[in-house]
Amino acid sequence: MHRNKASSKRGRCVVRLMPATAILATALLASACAIYPDVDELEQLRQREQAKPFYDELLALQYQQLASTEADYRGNTEAARFYATKGNMAAEGKEVAPESPTDVPGQQEAHVRLVAYKDNELDIVAPALLARAQGAYDCWVEESRQGRNELELSVCREGFEQAAASLDRELPPARLGEQPPDYTLFFGANSIELPDNARAVVDDIAAAVEGGQVTGVRIAGHSDRIGDGQANLRLSSERARSVLAALEAAGVQRQIMRTEAFGETELLVETPDEVAEARNRRVEIYLER
Repeated sequence: MHRNKASSKRGRCVVRLMPATAILATALLASACAIYPDVDELEQLRQREQAKPFYDELLALQYQQLASTEADYRGNTEAARFYATKGNMAAEGKEVAPESPTDVPGQQEAHVRLVAYKDNELDIVAPALLARAQGAYDCWVEESRQGRNELELSVCREGFEQAAASLDRELPPARLGEQPPDYTLFFGANSIELPDNARAVVDDIAAAVEGGQVTGVRIAGHSDRIGDGQANLRLSSERARSVLAALEAAGVQRQIMRTEAFGETELLVETPDEVAEARNRRVEIYLER
């Protein structure tokens, strides 16, 4: 990797041929040559020898690309340092979790999918795909945090969705015995208030029912393990009913819907008692066709 020093100080002018990856595609929108201070963590990551093409090394490369984009093309040294640190952790074989989702529609579901892929050991079965999915997802989250435009957001989001579509095909058949939910809505702590993305989900389902594509709707409520088990069962029931009420208000006939409540008995993410976990506070919606 060749770098042209702009001066003897800690700055540089970088001209780099960018690989055609989803993570770096946004960089093509920016200037190809700018002077920014060095990021020590990124230099450390760049100088590491990538010994084996396994998941940890591949994930480290994804974070190197993301950190390079933030440092060399955006001048965001804070973000570059953050993602380079994640890359160094991956290169050392440490567990590196995807970023927490923002309120941007689809990110919570994407986070859940990433966790499920790791649980299904796709870091062994399809390491390149999973590394690409996590890198693109974190890119998507970073673009959202920075408030960047829809074009820049879409590059990272589409990179995740393309990798995720391939990963879905790699899931072992033994894990697909039960139909996955068509939609999942995630709720706040001790709350039955519908999340921001619920309106779009309700409208999609109502349109599918009206068009004759859906004949029944199953709505399953869940909770995390904070609080009493019976209270959580009631809370999960109320969450399911709040979704049913929204669907009914949108024109879905009540007689084709049914609700179920599972409380804290079917966790999406296993946790000890009294541990809050946002991914367990959910309503899963299954469509019958």
